[in-house]
Amino acid sequence: MRKDLDRLMKDSGIAGMVVVAADRYTPAMYYATGQKIHVGVYFRSADGRTHLIADPMERDQAEATGIEYSGFPQHGWLQRLDKHVNPALAYGELIGEMLGQMGVKGNVAFFGDLGASQGWEMLNAVTRSSSNVTIDTTYPDVLTAARATKDDAEIATIQKASNGVIAAWNALVGKLGTLRRDGDGFRDEDGPVTIGRLRALLHEVMLRHGLEAGESIVSQGRDAGVPHNRGEDSERLRPGTPVIVDIFPGESGGGYYSDFTRTFCMGTASDDLKKVYGDCKDAFEMAMGALKVGEPCRSYQEKVCDLYESRGHATVRSHPGTQEGYVHGLGHGVGLSVHEAPRLGGPPSNTQTLTPGMVITVEPGLYYPSRGLGVRIEDLVVVRPDGTFENLTRAPYDRLEIEPAA
Repeated sequence: MRKDLDRLMKDSGIAGMVVVAADRYTPAMYYATGQKIHVGVYFRSADGRTHLIADPMERDQAEATGIEYSGFPQHGWLQRLDKHVNPALAYGELIGEMLGQMGVKGNVAFFGDLGASQGWEMLNAVTRSSSNVTIDTTYPDVLTAARATKDDAEIATIQKASNGVIAAWNALVGKLGTLRRDGDGFRDEDGPVTIGRLRALLHEVMLRHGLEAGESIVSQGRDAGVPHNRGEDSERLRPGTPVIVDIFPGESGGGYYSDFTRTFCMGTASDDLKKVYGDCKDAFEMAMGALKVGEPCRSYQEKVCDLYESRGHATVRSHPGTQEGYVHGLGHGVGLSVHEAPRLGGPPSNTQTLTPGMVITVEPGLYYPSRGLGVRIEDLVVVRPDGTFENLTRAPYDRLEIEPAA
């Protein structure tokens, strides 16, 4: 949590922290300041002193942070750009000087949004400008560690995003139940129903809830058998074919995310699909029922692998690199990024345990592209301070088959 930053910095031996926003929204700046500063540099010392350098066009947002701030013109920004030409070098020189003015000496952690080469140039310029500063390379870094748990305000924002996700899913299910069979597909009053039209409906509802869907997954048949295939908008919705709907919108303009997946088919599912879906459902219910504070996060991946392997499915444990069966980890944290700490999976070096304040996905799946099918179930769960687990995206998952109107 944010309140842990000073402690985490002290525990890691970090003398200071710098966050750079260079012309667009970055989660690190939002997390550090509480505002969507698009152009600025945030400084924090190990004793909790802070300063923000912001673009004058964002002076109201800078004021709203409650942090002591100054504008780039006060630091001769245009002159620095004229001198260096490369903005990364100008940032590096400015940052080095400001750290010196704040009396920061030692290991400094850097975050933000620069391209890899520009970031490398900036960090080199920082150390040239301030011989008292070294670059922290600790993993996991203090911001990742802080963001792994959320406070009540963060959880409330994620819950709001999740409410929009459920509204979108409910609207889709309602729409599917009104469709009419049309040869090898379906139609409504506007004509043939395509994957793209289903995606557009989801996005429309999420937008009404203040969410930006960005990308989403509405994948059918073989596409459903490759976990991150987005699906082809031009394809007609087909009967008896699995469709994975994975939606992960964030707040409009950047902010907190939700994450949710369901699988359905229109009309009667094949016995093969029913069997694979039933195994996935059993894995989901087993994992959800086993969650316990203090348990290793990756232990739940092991439990799911045990179940799947006992039913004849290949897993990433039994067949590393497999492209059929269970091909990914069980879950991940969700917050200012769709994927963040912790991981419910990974190698034995992942020793993180379930901790109050974590918001995690539980999302087992099974994938058989060679058989034209894939299934996944995913909910978002918060670990409460009393050790209980609250489902933020509760929606029925025991209904694989959806019957059309006619």
